[in-house]
Amino acid sequence: MKPIISFDVDGTLVKPDFNELIWFDVVPKLYARKQKIKLEKARKLIFQEYDKISENDVRWYTLDFWLDYFNLEVKQEELLQRYAKTVILYPDVIPALDNLSKRYLLIVCSGMSREFIDIKLKRENIVKYFNHIFSAVSNFSLTKKEPYFYEKVCRKLNVKPSHLIHIGDNYELDYLIPKKIGIKAFHLDRTNNISKRKEAIGSLQELTELIEKM
Repeated sequence: MKPIISFDVDGTLVKPDFNELIWFDVVPKLYARKQKIKLEKARKLIFQEYDKISENDVRWYTLDFWLDYFNLEVKQEELLQRYAKTVILYPDVIPALDNLSKRYLLIVCSGMSREFIDIKLKRENIVKYFNHIFSAVSNFSLTKKEPYFYEKVCRKLNVKPSHLIHIGDNYELDYLIPKKIGIKAFHLDRTNNISKRKEAIGSLQELTELIEKM
């Protein structure tokens, strides 16, 4: 079986602006319009309700839950599609995926709900590069990528953790945790504060070069 490379999504394949737009701008605007109140007040009320639901509750990450919670008469899919064009890929994504997909099986391991993942992977059709897509929220009812998440992914793929390579921008969730259970992990730091650790890289181009040397 070909080695498997696992990718995080936000901060790795796409810029994280889309999530912030939906949760902190679009939803408050819809609520303001429905309640006929000023946006500033709507935002304050929305954020107060967000805080009432723990971030350890999978409902927090489900847009359908919030649309129903605020009685907003719009479908999740329709809303996400409306803003799909605001999803921005990093410039190194397509070249790296095109190169790596010829020799490795590529998968997605994300903490987001599947609906958010899908809308992002449809951007420039990068979904075609991935053999499997795993969402902590949608597949396993987990709110983040904890060890159990990666263990479940390996079981689903019927591979040992050592057969998996994971890349992501979150130092704890994408590097420390998968590494702890035996996955070869790389921390993607797209800022100018690149760590001296050999596992820290600044782009997916660097990932391609490192994997070729393994």
